[in-house]
Amino acid sequence: MFTETHAPLDSVPVKSEFDVKAVPINAKKSKTLEELADKWEQSFTFAPIRESQVSRAMTRRYFNDLDTYAESDIVIVGAGSCGLSTAYMLGKARPDLKIAIIEASVSPGGGAWLGGQLFSAMVMRKPADAFLTDLGVPFEDEGDFAVVKHAVCTSPF
Repeated sequence: MFTETHAPLDSVPVKSEFDVKAVPINAKKSKTLEELADKWEQSFTFAPIRESQVSRAMTRRYFNDLDTYAESDIVIVGAGSCGLSTAYMLGKARPDLKIAIIEASVSPGGGAWLGGQLFSAMVMRKPADAFLTDLGVPFEDEGDFAVVKHAVCTSPF
């Protein structure tokens, strides 16, 4: 994708875009689940893939995103309840802004998924129900709080 040049640093052209293209090695039609269902106990195997293919697919997309979002109008640190609701409200109020969210964990939600001793329901104090209503997430109204019955299954993230 990049060609190596041996020019002085101040004259090296900078690539402005990273092209992400899906290039199938063996251009086969994807199978449906129905087509695979009869093969689970017979000779089911995953398609072969090399680590270099995985690395290239991931790094191309990463650097494309980095190039696209490296310059943001607003950067929010943390994808917990506060960070996500702030990004949501800012995005609705100002869709012209480029908003980046930086999160240290592998998933958004902060401590929201950690409470409740791993039960599937999520309890949210009001006025969080306004976000649930706006996002279309069903919940049970319990007066001062709302309960999302199956938080993991209905998460918009």
